[in-house]
Order: sequence, then C-alpha cells, then structure tokens
Amino acid sequence: MIIHESLIELHMKSKSKMEIIETLAHKAKELSCISEVEGYLKDVFALDESLPIAFGYGIAIPYGKGRYVLTPFIAFARSEEAFTWDHRVDHEARLIFLIGIPEEQDDDFDFQMLTHMSGGLTNESFRRRFLQTSDAAEVVELFKEMGL
Repeated sequence: MIIHESLIELHMKSKSKMEIIETLAHKAKELSCISEVEGYLKDVFALDESLPIAFGYGIAIPYGKGRYVLTPFIAFARSEEAFTWDHRVDHEARLIFLIGIPEEQDDDFDFQMLTHMSGGLTNESFRRRFLQTSDAAEVVELFKEMGL
C-alpha cells in the first residue's frame, strides 16, 4: 500500500518545509516505510537542492529515493495556510505530498507514480477535494482514484 491513513496530516500549522517534511518522515518511520529518518531526509534535501519541488497549483512534492526507503510510500500534509515553499521559485504550497521510493525500484515505477499524481493534481476540482476533506480515509480514496 503506497498511502495509509497514518501517513496523512490534515491540519499542519507549520509554514516550514523542513518541519513538514520531517513530520511526514517520522510518520513514514513509524509505519516502517523508511529505516532511518535522518538518512532519508538527507536524500530528500539533496534532491531539493538540485531541483525545486514546488509544483505550482499550491502543491509541493518532496521526493526521496534511496537505501533508507524500505517500501514505496506517499505521505500527505495539508497546511492550514498557503505559504512560500521555496524562495527560488514563485510558488506557494498548501498541499504537500512526500514520496519515498526504494533505491532498487526501477525508474518506470517512479514515472508511473508521478504521472498518476500529476493527472489528478492538475485538475482543479480534484485539488479542491484535497483541500476540503476532513477525513484521512477520504484522502486514501482520492489516491485510489488517481490510480495509486
């Protein structure tokens, strides 16, 4: 299972991308999706340094692929307010999707996951549902509708 209710935070008050990513990474660790929070965070922030992860549409998709990821996962946080995710690009974020992919997973898997996500997240009514839901189980259903 790529998404689980335990990986969802619907009332994130923080406006710090580092704090949000750390919070979601700890949830992934608690669910045994990653073996080590610190190592996984290094992978995520290394990729972030080379490629801005603000997607537009109020979305950020931090991503980590490496040896610390035990099973593929997507964790989701919804910020109480939109905020500037990355000062290098002019995008605010309110919907944050943290992805973890094991190092040995082939690149086709990564591409398919991102393709399914982008297909749903570029649709305004679909994004609105992520913004309005008050239930983690409904978020899981939204991911299923995206084919994840």
